[in-house]
Amino acid sequence: MVGLRHSKPHLPGAEDAEDPQGKHRPEDSRSRTALLYSALFVGACLGFLTSQTMYLRVQRAHYQPPRGQSGIGMGTSAAAATGEQSGKPVSELEALLTQIAPDKEVMIAISNYNLILGGQLNTWLETVQQAKVPNYLVVAIDAQLHEHLQQRGINVYYKNIQIDKAQEGTGDNHAISALKFKIIREFLELGWNVLLSDVDIVVVQNPFDHLHRDHDVEGMSDGFDEGSAYGNIDGIDDPSMGWARYAQGTRHLNMNSGLFYVKANARTIELMTRIADRLSKVKAWDQSVYNEEIFFLSHGAYKSPNVSVRVMDIYKFMNSKVLFKTVRFKPRADQVKPVMVHINYHPDKHERMKAAAQYYLHGDDHALDRFPGGSEPGS
Repeated sequence: MVGLRHSKPHLPGAEDAEDPQGKHRPEDSRSRTALLYSALFVGACLGFLTSQTMYLRVQRAHYQPPRGQSGIGMGTSAAAATGEQSGKPVSELEALLTQIAPDKEVMIAISNYNLILGGQLNTWLETVQQAKVPNYLVVAIDAQLHEHLQQRGINVYYKNIQIDKAQEGTGDNHAISALKFKIIREFLELGWNVLLSDVDIVVVQNPFDHLHRDHDVEGMSDGFDEGSAYGNIDGIDDPSMGWARYAQGTRHLNMNSGLFYVKANARTIELMTRIADRLSKVKAWDQSVYNEEIFFLSHGAYKSPNVSVRVMDIYKFMNSKVLFKTVRFKPRADQVKPVMVHINYHPDKHERMKAAAQYYLHGDDHALDRFPGGSEPGS
């Protein structure tokens, strides 16, 4: 009989099992080569996509849209958004502030040309420069003053603004004071903190070295001692109430609306808006409106702007009653060197300004002697 040959069944992987020395057939080499080419192709594709992405990013970064187009629509808010994204100023005022007050706080004085003629603005500028305050700005509300100060190399910004009809006939000082809140709001909306200074102020030291900056509003008081400036407990007596005849409350004199530091935030912007709105409609003293809006309590439909308030040190940010009734009679060695002196209690403002400058900036110990304590001789 013919013997039968038995063949083993073909099993996957059998070739490898029978290749104890690790040798492979040609089919295996072709598979490995195909896999290698596939990996190279995928890598090339990924490299191309990466380079394209980087190229597009560079193109976007250097792309400048045609003038008048922003890519986000037209209008003031769109322009502001474009400015914020590009880092470019959105207005002439912001460009000026970026240059003279890069730390986002500025001292401003608001004036017209009449205050140059009267001399007060010149004296204010002289003391600002002697105190070495770099971040100051005069806001000129007429073109004549703007041109005059530009020619002198003074930091100046022209604000073409009209006096509200409600304030017509109140005189230059009161009319300008009524405008200040609209002007300050513009600075706050740009993000700059503002130290407002009336021009009847002598600047002895750089005020920015003496601010606390821990409240929304930090301002000078019309108070002339600690109780009247910082607050005290006040009482009333009504005998008709018998046992309950006595009642108590708190009391302090007004904050002065001619010297205060205000931080840029939503509360202070609302405060400036409220004051400006009221003064545009009614003939009122700006200082009264300023204090009412700060201190009147929320009640009924009325809601306070809820600004926090710090009173400045009355001997550093000094009003003229403190100076002429108290401080000048102390020995010079016992006096606190003031930062700013506001001639707010006296009508002969410029003469007393010049005297205070002589006393504090030029060391003339007798510069204040000839003035009465009040407005009348012998007071």
